[in-house]
Amino acid sequence: MFGRITKATSEHSDEVANLVTKLLQALVGHKRDIDFERLVSVSRKLLSEGDGFHAFLYQVESTSIGVITVSQSAAIYAGGHYGVIEELYVEPEFRSKLIGKALLGKVVSFAREQGWPRLEVSTPEKEHWQRTIDFYRREGFVDNSIGERLKFDL
Repeated sequence: MFGRITKATSEHSDEVANLVTKLLQALVGHKRDIDFERLVSVSRKLLSEGDGFHAFLYQVESTSIGVITVSQSAAIYAGGHYGVIEELYVEPEFRSKLIGKALLGKVVSFAREQGWPRLEVSTPEKEHWQRTIDFYRREGFVDNSIGERLKFDL
C-alpha cells in the first residue's frame, strides 16, 4: 500500500480524534458514549503542547487511514524516560496491508531519536483481542514482568 506517514500537528486534531474515536468504538463503544468534540479538543491541546505526546498519521493521498500515538513516560524500573504507545488504529479495509507495521516502525525510529531505552504498550483483553497482542509480539514486543503491558527494548 502506497502512502506516507506524517507527524501530526494541532492542525490534524480532527483527523487524529476521528481515528481514535473509531478505535474507542471498537474497544468499548458498546459500554459508553464517546464525545467526539471532547476528543478533538483534547487532541488539539496535546498536539499543541509539542512536548511529551506525539501522533503519526498514515495517509493515502489526502485521507488519513491510520494513527499511532505515543507519549513520554518515566520510571525508575525503565531506566528513566521511555515511550508508551497509547493508541494504534488502522481503518478495517486497510488492515493486513502492513500499515500498522509501518506506523509502529515510525514510532520505534522516533523513540530511538528521543533516546528512550524502551517502548511499552498496554494490551486489551486477550480473549477478545488476541490478534492485536499477536501483532505486537510479531514486531518484537515481549511480556513485561510488571503488569499488563508488553515492552520493546531499544
